[in-house]
Amino acid sequence: MSDVLHSGRDPSLTEYEQKLYDELAARIRAGDLTADGELWRLDYVKEPPTMEEFLLNDYYLGRTWRPIPGENEGIWPAWFDIFTKDLNFNSHIHNMVITGSLGIGKTVMMVTALLYRIMLATHLRNPQNFFGLNRNSNIVYNFLSVTKEAVKDTAFGTAMSFMGDSPYFIETCGYDPDSEYSGYRIPMLNKLKDGRTSNIWVSAGSKGQHVLGRNLIGIGLDEGNFRLEKDPDLKAYELYDQVRTRISNRFQKIASYLPALSVIASSAQDESSFTEKVCNEIEEGNRMREMDNARLANPQLKLLPTQVVYRNSVYKIKRHALTGIGPDHHWFRVAYGLKNMEPFILSGWYKEDGTPLMVDADDQHEEPPHGARTELVPKFYWEAFKRNCKAQLQNLSGISVGGAHRLFPSLIDIETCLTLSAEELVPNPMKPGVQRIPVSSEDGMNIWDYLNHKAFLTRVASRIQPMRAPNNLRYAHIDLATQTLAGVSICHLAGSQLVDGLVKDGQPFAEYRLIVEYDFILTICAGQNKPINIEKIQRFFFWLRDMCGFQFGLVTADMYQSEMPLQMLEARNFKVAKLSVDRDKSVYTAWRTGFEEHRIRGHRNEQMVRECEQLLEMDKKFDHPPDGSKDTTDSAAGAYFNAINSDEKITLSSHNAPSVYTGQSIQPQNEAPPVDIPLPAKGYTRKKVFDA
Repeated sequence: MSDVLHSGRDPSLTEYEQKLYDELAARIRAGDLTADGELWRLDYVKEPPTMEEFLLNDYYLGRTWRPIPGENEGIWPAWFDIFTKDLNFNSHIHNMVITGSLGIGKTVMMVTALLYRIMLATHLRNPQNFFGLNRNSNIVYNFLSVTKEAVKDTAFGTAMSFMGDSPYFIETCGYDPDSEYSGYRIPMLNKLKDGRTSNIWVSAGSKGQHVLGRNLIGIGLDEGNFRLEKDPDLKAYELYDQVRTRISNRFQKIASYLPALSVIASSAQDESSFTEKVCNEIEEGNRMREMDNARLANPQLKLLPTQVVYRNSVYKIKRHALTGIGPDHHWFRVAYGLKNMEPFILSGWYKEDGTPLMVDADDQHEEPPHGARTELVPKFYWEAFKRNCKAQLQNLSGISVGGAHRLFPSLIDIETCLTLSAEELVPNPMKPGVQRIPVSSEDGMNIWDYLNHKAFLTRVASRIQPMRAPNNLRYAHIDLATQTLAGVSICHLAGSQLVDGLVKDGQPFAEYRLIVEYDFILTICAGQNKPINIEKIQRFFFWLRDMCGFQFGLVTADMYQSEMPLQMLEARNFKVAKLSVDRDKSVYTAWRTGFEEHRIRGHRNEQMVRECEQLLEMDKKFDHPPDGSKDTTDSAAGAYFNAINSDEKITLSSHNAPSVYTGQSIQPQNEAPPVDIPLPAKGYTRKKVFDA
């Protein structure tokens, strides 16, 4: 309306569209303010139904969603309000996440949202022209899951069921309820003015090739079936990002409007780093949009929301059916969101709007710890939360507090630490392009041949020494293997920093904690035909100490094949021990805390980042998904654990960590026999170090 009154123009309009635009503009300038209600005539065969009509009219999805007392429960009022308010005919939303508690209908609402968009597309006079495609191009709406079989049992099968009970999809779009559609492709057979069909398809898939390269206008991802522990090769976020990029590149003609829709349905219990990353991106974008809108002098020019996250609890979505939660019901508060504490129930009772209640004269209303968030929960669920607060916060409140049993719910803290490392000029010791180091007896190459020595070594008074903290001790952990991958990590204590927002006995406090900086995070692989050469890993430690001036405080290795290399290192006066990362969760939880508090520095190792993304919490340890790996993370976490539990920490910080992270008992080792391994002989002088 504002554009019309100020003679605005849109360069994307065709000559015919511009003519119709000018006609409507003339009517509006003449005072006919109802003309904008006729805009649908520009593009549609007939006026499309509103979301309310689509949901309640039996001709569309009314047979599924129209509530009939005693016969059909229908759509729940909370979802009805959300959909009719945000997803109507004039909605600008093109990207959404439906998440929350279990049993609130996330998948069926995702299907409903996409079916509404499909219905709108089949009302178009010329869908291909509207979307900027060639005359006979296919237009695709796709449901994705971990396998095609799984998607037919979930979202795609739900869509078939809904269309099978809709006269519109049967009569107008030619859907056959008796067909199996074994190819997972359903054509919309509605006729255009020239007699052609619309070439609109509803399909299902599980891999990138099922969607990429097609004219994808709508996509639904049932993210509960995309968890990496079920399919470690599936790169859900990469696929999502590729789809979103292609949709935007192909169909975004006007800055404020994208005629497409992507939907992710995911419960908080199943939420992975993929869903969390998407939610964070959407919420950050909305925050920036609100800031921009607040600066506008004319409120009519405010930008409308185009992306949205729906997080809902079971007691909000199903409130109409929970008769036990009446107007006078008591509510309690749950505190959550602090990284070093589990969610817990706060004392005191409240009204639903948060007003404190004095049930007894001595009632206390406990304040949450500084920085914590709270959730009001009906007393109806008191016992469930008392038994397992964290699980019910996910299952009932729909709040993700740690992801789907993942060590790292998201990679945000890891990326923050890597960014801080770059800003602090922490060196990357690898030669450009080197990600994995092949160490075998196939050739004469050693680990140091793959390193950029100038990046981490310097010369002081004709003495070679580490460039960073040369007088500090180094702590290492080796995760051994022969055929797959091995990990070698070496770090040192680099100081301390004040960490705020810690909680002890329910009270917030601040404390100085150790900063750990990695010298090396190395992923070792076998050669083409021969296994990993463990002797070359030993040589690397001798070279660092004897040729490069590194001083070692402790070198540990896992239990697997570690006896001989540890004996040989001990014979050359290294302090050694065994450390099993799999026997004690505190090794990994301590490492995670270091990232969360942004106290870890190091160079980027892509293998480590990938392994971090997939690490899963099991009963007694953190493990990788099937066909995954955790060799590099094992070595990095073990080296970090050695550093923060060393005697050297006393000189840098006091009371640096909770006691749960210290006091690891190392298995006593018998004195090793004197076994000599020669150091690199000729060719490894100081000059060689800096010319390599």
